[in-house]
Parts: sequence; structure tokens; C-alpha cells
Amino acid sequence: MEPRDIVQAAIDAYHDHDLDRCLGFYAPDVVVKRADGTILMDGAEAVRARYAKSMSDHPNLHYDIPNRIALGPYVIDEERVTGYAPGGPDVVRAVLVYRFAGELISEILILT
Repeated sequence: MEPRDIVQAAIDAYHDHDLDRCLGFYAPDVVVKRADGTILMDGAEAVRARYAKSMSDHPNLHYDIPNRIALGPYVIDEERVTGYAPGGPDVVRAVLVYRFAGELISEILILT
């Protein structure tokens, strides 16, 4: 699979609330951070815990990807996130930069 297909498969698994399948696309030492370098999640188990809580707190969360760019080991997604629980935002927009090590997501940089 190409990196762009792997990113989509991970998002599809998230939408299906299939945490094991979703995390199967992530490297064990994956790092998720903000644009300023702040680390949000360090390692696949941290991602698992955060995603499990998000799935529980926001069961209708949905990621639309209006634009995707793939270049070598990078995939850049424009995201439009909807389906937050009552009291949450209507829409959150962000840009995510996925970096790959082989066929696994090794880093995600979140620009908001």
C-alpha cells in the first residue's frame, strides 16, 4: 500500500471504532506533536489511550479530507472534523503531516 492509502485505511478504521486495526498502521514509537514541537502522544500505547477516550467521548466523530497531498514518505491532509459530543465545536479544521518509516506512520505533525 502507498502512504496515502495507509493514512486513509487508518482513518477508516478509526471511523469504524476498530482501534486495533487503526493502530496497526502506526509504528510502535510513533510521535504525535503540535507545530510548536509540543508532544501530544509518545508511542503507540499513548495513541491507543487517546483514541479510545476520543471514541468513547465523541462516538460520532468523523474526519473529512477535502485535500490530500502525498510526496515520498509524507502525506499532508487538510482535515475537517465534525461529530463532537454536545458542547463541543461544530467543526475543527487542521492540517496533519504524516511521516512514514516504511509502511508505518512514524510521526504526525498537527497544524491548527
